[in-house]
Amino acid sequence: MSRGRRFSALVLPALAGVALLAGCTSAPPVDEQALAKWKTQQEARTETEDAVLGVLTADTSPGDEDPAHLEPGVRVQFPDSRTIDHLEFSCYGNGQMRGIVRTVSARGSQSIELDPMSCTDSPHQIELSSSKGVDSVAFNDFDSDRPSAWRLVIIGPGPSGE
Repeated sequence: MSRGRRFSALVLPALAGVALLAGCTSAPPVDEQALAKWKTQQEARTETEDAVLGVLTADTSPGDEDPAHLEPGVRVQFPDSRTIDHLEFSCYGNGQMRGIVRTVSARGSQSIELDPMSCTDSPHQIELSSSKGVDSVAFNDFDSDRPSAWRLVIIGPGPSGE
């Protein structure tokens, strides 16, 4: 009788481990129609805003990247220096991702590594420590937990110049 109990005690943890591994699957595929609808809604939200200086956007794949090895990413170069009020980051779906914002001005460059941002809580407002005389803004995502898309809206001062 004790042999049967020992066997059961060993088999149950092994079966539980197999069940846990079976539950681990790759990230769910992107619903292309829902993604296209999200992109259209995002574009409509900002296309008539006078304060929008630029929009960066890209699709992304899941993966754990080392931010030190990221390429410059998507970038906008302004025809002349701009003042930026803030940035707004949004991403599609129920996942999360991180990112790096890089700005360049006559005074130098600035890089901001962002903590994980939930796509369901979008948009996320990002403040820059140096926001005057900006010549370019670049963004690169990393550590996305699923296929997704992101959008970074560059907002300038309001109509009153504040």
